[in-house]
Amino acid sequence: MTILNSVFLLLCLPIGFAVYWLLLRSARAKLLFLGLASYGFYALSGWTLALLLLALSLVTLLLAQRRSLIWLAVLANLGVLIFFKYWDFGLSAIPSLNALRLVIPLGVSFYVFKHIGYLLDVRNGRTTATRDALAFVTFSAFLPQISAGPISSFQDTGTQLANLPTNLAADQARRGAIHLSVGLAKKLLIADTLGISLTAITGSGELAHGGLLLSWFTVVLFALQLYFDFSGYSDIALGLAYLFGVRLPPNFNNPYLARTPSEFWQRWHISLSQWVRSYLFMPLSRFLLRRLGMARSRLAQYISNFVTMAVMGLWHGATAPFLLWGLWHGLLLNIYATIGITVRVPRVLLLVGVLIGWALFMSPDLAFAGALLGGMAGVNGIGTAVFLRLFDPFLLTVMLLAAFIAFSGFSEGEDIQAVRFPLYAFLLGCLLILSLLHLGDVKPFAYVQF
Repeated sequence: MTILNSVFLLLCLPIGFAVYWLLLRSARAKLLFLGLASYGFYALSGWTLALLLLALSLVTLLLAQRRSLIWLAVLANLGVLIFFKYWDFGLSAIPSLNALRLVIPLGVSFYVFKHIGYLLDVRNGRTTATRDALAFVTFSAFLPQISAGPISSFQDTGTQLANLPTNLAADQARRGAIHLSVGLAKKLLIADTLGISLTAITGSGELAHGGLLLSWFTVVLFALQLYFDFSGYSDIALGLAYLFGVRLPPNFNNPYLARTPSEFWQRWHISLSQWVRSYLFMPLSRFLLRRLGMARSRLAQYISNFVTMAVMGLWHGATAPFLLWGLWHGLLLNIYATIGITVRVPRVLLLVGVLIGWALFMSPDLAFAGALLGGMAGVNGIGTAVFLRLFDPFLLTVMLLAAFIAFSGFSEGEDIQAVRFPLYAFLLGCLLILSLLHLGDVKPFAYVQF
């Protein structure tokens, strides 16, 4: 089951909402309900995976009590992450061992990152180790964010879970409804519509010799589809959490309006960007500064950018295109760090750079990436005939609408909170109903695989 399953949205969620607010009176009872619901939901992907999550959560909780064992807990979490994410990659060179391939646990990256962030915060004195096992294991598996984030800290989300409100505030109910409606519309009405066409184009084989028009069109299509899919999930997660009295951190903020690469990462997958900055980039920068000295601080920043983004690329997958995507963004960060002080670079140039990165990101292998980038560079000509053969007026209409929303400055659920006009609630209700009518054939969320 997923959070877009019709049984979950139309049956489990309303019943759970009613039980949570009408029958459960104490904050502790509500916390127990959320914990059981979260692990029950997670167990639908495999009960052994739920036991793994519970066991790793308890190990993290217990080892955090002793400062000398915190690094052991960090290694345990990293070991689980690396084992499941890269085991199949290691077997790929030995076809005879295909039977040993593993199912990657749902959301393993996201709950491991929450654990490691908590452990390092305890070690560095930013928070104290909790002894509230129920709050911690619920924080680890919290249903709205278990599949694909956003990544949150225990001192924020965990503290809220340990002190849940006994009554739903009107503002939280309103915010929950808005985020949920906007997120469902992004995913079901826009992302999935674009995704169907994207699959048709990439599966047609035309990109192998596609011209300028088809190559750029496909990459723009992918950029919009990925954004509305992932930001749609994030809005749904925030909406579900609000409905149960919990505030999760925002994960997107109109990223295609960014003017610099660093601003892009402050707007795209915000929770992961902040996590990587806090627990990888900053420690690495400080280490390099101690080694190289302040006189070579620019070099330390360049190396840190490249290493951080390379790790980001490999986190998405152990493939050459993902690694190159990470290094490309490291290069963009370093270029803008060098020239951005004295030169105001047009926003469109950053957008082109991001799109080139998406061409790498969407490529399954180097051959595909080379053909796509070559087409974008015009090595196969303009390719008007091929483009017109695949052209779909309805797709273009949806793309133009998606692009308008993405560049409007009102593409996030949080942006809609400030909108006020008489038909406001009615239009949101229509949007929600229209989205629910498209529940029949839902495509998986893009970032669940990571």
